[in-house]
Order: sequence, then structure tokens, then C-alpha cells
Amino acid sequence: MLLMSHRRSQQLHRAGTRAVQGRPSRTIARSVLPVPSPRTPPATVRSTARSQVPARSRHDSPPIDPQTQRLDWARRIELGAVVLGVLLSSLIAAVGIWYSNNQVRDQLKISNQELGVVREGQITDRYTKAVENLGDDAMDVRLGGIYALQRIMQDSSRDHPAIANVLATYIRTHAAKRLKKGDDVPADVHAALTTLAYRDTSRDDYFIPDLRNTHLPGIELQRSHRIADLSGADLSRADLTGAVLIGAKLSGTDLRGTDLTGAYLSHADLPRAFLTRANLSHVYLTSANLSHAYMSEANLTGTSLVAADLPDAYMTDANLTDANLSGADLTGADLTGADLTGADLTGADLSGADLSGADLTGADLTGADLTGAKLTGAKLTGTVGVAP
Repeated sequence: MLLMSHRRSQQLHRAGTRAVQGRPSRTIARSVLPVPSPRTPPATVRSTARSQVPARSRHDSPPIDPQTQRLDWARRIELGAVVLGVLLSSLIAAVGIWYSNNQVRDQLKISNQELGVVREGQITDRYTKAVENLGDDAMDVRLGGIYALQRIMQDSSRDHPAIANVLATYIRTHAAKRLKKGDDVPADVHAALTTLAYRDTSRDDYFIPDLRNTHLPGIELQRSHRIADLSGADLSRADLTGAVLIGAKLSGTDLRGTDLTGAYLSHADLPRAFLTRANLSHVYLTSANLSHAYMSEANLTGTSLVAADLPDAYMTDANLTDANLSGADLTGADLTGADLTGADLTGADLSGADLSGADLTGADLTGADLTGAKLTGAKLTGTVGVAP
């Protein structure tokens, strides 16, 4: 008995020593090991394990790994930083472009202003030189001055009215005296008048050509590609005898007392022109437009007004002796007291015209339309084409 107790104590001592050293005692291990339960078949174990683990739907999200979540946030922050950098770079670039454009625009503005100042200075110098040339004794120098002014008129619309006025003054000054018989208009005067007649009238502003009392006999203002325009000009009491103004624009032009004897004005445009007491004898006004023209007391002896437009023209007391008015439109014209002795009015339209007190002695009215015409006190002695 004592021997067994002694052995048991030794075993316990050795087991404690091994426990301290980390080695379990076989005796104790055997004594403390649980009794194995009956072996469960593998299929049963697997089915049991499956029954204990809850079924996961295919729509369920996989479990989130904290490490993976930290990486995703890092990538997002990194991507946000990249996008922000791109946006900042684009904004800085846009601001830079805007600033550069403003700088360029300011520079261009300054450059344009400087160029404008230089250009104005150049025009002023050219103008001064050209005007100086107008006072030169040599004809070619004066011509050069006129053509220089013409060029400036084309280049500078602002200086156009002033230059046009200078040229008109030049014409009045150099064409103030009557020319000797057989003399032509001086070349410089002709050049100045041509420049005025073919100017760009849309730039005239306040300018009105003042050419009154000028002597311009035989002046020719006819070009195939352009039409002379002296509309609204003051040519009163001017000498335009024998002038060639075919197709010229003379709307509203003041020609009162002007001498146009033998002038060529075929197809000229003269609506509302002032021709009171003008000398239009033997003038060619074929197919001219004289609607509403003021021709009271005008001398139209032997004038050709074939197919001319004269509706509502004022021709009171006008001298139309031997004038050719065949085919002319005289509807509503005022011919009160007009002298139409021997005038050719064949086929003329005189409907509504006032011929009161007019002298139609020997006039040819064959085929003329006198519908509504006033003939009170008119002299019809020897008139052809009118029933007695």
C-alpha cells in the first residue's frame, strides 16, 4: 500500500515537472482525455454542418473585408484628387487664356488707335498738300491737287463733305468769268466738276453742290459705266449752253434762269427740278423725266420733248413754239397761258391738262388725248386734229 502511494506520488511529481516544461503527462492525459463518442458517418456530419450554416442568397453582398474597404476609400480619394487637379488646371488655363486675350485685345486697341492717329495725320498731310497744289500756277500741278482730293474723298468718308465743298468753291472761283467764243472749259475746272458729279452722294451729309453763276458751256458729263449726279445742286443762272448731260441725275436741281441752249439732256432725270425762266431752246429732252418740274416762263422754243414724261408739270406761260411734244405724257400738266404755236403734239397725252388761255395756233394735235382737258380761252386757229 505504501509502495503504491509512493509510485503515485512519483507519477504526479513527474507530471508536474513536465507540465512546467510544457510536456503533458501521458498518465494525466489519459486520465483527463474525454471518452470518444461513437463515430458519426461523414454524410451525417456534412448534412448537419450545412443545416447549422444559414443559406446565403445569391443576391446577398459578400462580406466586406475592412482591409478592402480601406483600399477602396484610398482609391476614391486619390481619384478625387486627380479630378480636382485637372479641374484646377483647366480653370487656371482658362483664366490664363482670358487674360491673354484681354491683353491682346488691349494691345490691338492701342495699336488701332495709334494707326488711326497715324492715318489721320497722313490724310491731313495729304489734304494740306493737295489744297496747296490747287493754288499753283501750273495746270498739271492743279490737276494733281484735284485728283489727290478725289482720292482722299474715297479714302475718308469723314472728310468727304469738306473736300466736296472745296472743289465746288474751286469751280465757282475758276469758272466765274464768261469764256471767249470757241474756248473750252479749262481742264482743271472740268476735272473738279467731274469729281463732284461722280462722287459717292451717300457721304454728302450736309454738302449741297453750289455752282451758281458758273460758266460751263459745252461741259460733258457722260460716261457709259456711271451716271453723273448733280441732284439738288444749285446751278441757277449758270451757263450750260451745249452741255452734254445725257442721262444725268438732276432731281430737284435748281436751274432757274440757267442757259441750257442746245444742251443734250436725253433720258435725263429732272423730277421736281426748278426750271423757271430757264432757257431750254433747242434742247434735247427726248424721253427725259420732267414730272412735277417747275417750268413757268421757261423758253422751250424748238425743244425736243419726244416721249418725255411731263405729268403734273408746271408750264404756265412757257414758250413752247415749234416744240416737239409728240408722244409726250402731259397728263394733269398746267399749261395755262403757254405758247404752243406750231407745236407738235401728235399722240400726246393731254388728259386732265389745263390749257386755259394757251395759244395752240397751228399746233398738231392729231391723235392727242384731250380727255378732261381744259381749253377755256385757248386759241385753236389752224389746229390740226381738233374738231372745230
